[in-house]
Amino acid sequence: MKRLFLFIIFIFFSCFNTAFCAVSVQSTGGTTVSSAQISTPIQMTVSDLLSLTLTVRVKAIDQYITNTTNSNYKIPVEQLYLKDGTNDFQMVYNTNVTVVNGISINVGGYTGNYNCIVKNTGVLPPGTYTTRLQFDTNTNLSPSSIIYTLSFTIPLSQSVSSVTNPVNITLTPNNVFDGTAESVENTTTPQIIVQSNGNWKLVLTTSNLGTLPANYYFLITSVSTHVTNYLTEQTKLEANRQYVLASGTATFTTPVTGTYTTDYINIKYFLKNTSGTYIPEGIYNNYLNYTIQNGET
Repeated sequence: MKRLFLFIIFIFFSCFNTAFCAVSVQSTGGTTVSSAQISTPIQMTVSDLLSLTLTVRVKAIDQYITNTTNSNYKIPVEQLYLKDGTNDFQMVYNTNVTVVNGISINVGGYTGNYNCIVKNTGVLPPGTYTTRLQFDTNTNLSPSSIIYTLSFTIPLSQSVSSVTNPVNITLTPNNVFDGTAESVENTTTPQIIVQSNGNWKLVLTTSNLGTLPANYYFLITSVSTHVTNYLTEQTKLEANRQYVLASGTATFTTPVTGTYTTDYINIKYFLKNTSGTYIPEGIYNNYLNYTIQNGET
């Protein structure tokens, strides 16, 4: 009878500690992306109803942080650090790193908040990146282990700007009154700068074009390296239209480690007057809007 009683006590005590000494890890926020690093917060919880001494070690079980869509896009896991507010713990492939070292935990367990920081990044293509981390706890009663998949998402990042004032047409008195002028070109050639970490397309919108005194046209005169397709013919401008001027690939030197390049589209605008009559005098405010969009839609 005594032996049976001790056996029941042992079973109860073992299950009690197994249930309440588990380690869990969860994400606690979104990803912050800057020019030099990426950060995303996580929280580790060790559940316990007893006061114990706790040590936690973390091991990277993947060599890389890998894009789930294209495995060629990957970051060495050694660029990943867990920051607890004071210390930066660098992750090393297949090597235990002590992030909590022999502390006493209160009744109810222990909670540790970490900011997972990927340092020294270049331009990352958009998508979800993952890597696996193994968290091992060592208490004096019940050790525990869990594999946590760290995941963060890099969004599509795009911008478009013009480095020159896109004055479309400047009409001299001679142009205005010349009813046989076949073409009057703009005095400056707008250069449109595009920047994108993924495929893109450049769209010209004329929803606010205004009144045209004659027929307007545009022609793309030159493009840079990452422009893979563009309009090659002169095209007439019409109100309330969208024109896909060009499309291309991501504008960086190399993925993950590279930097953005300067990619551009140069556009010539010109007016044609073949009516045989002069262009009416007046002020003509004509507006063109350039937008950059996802090239895969």
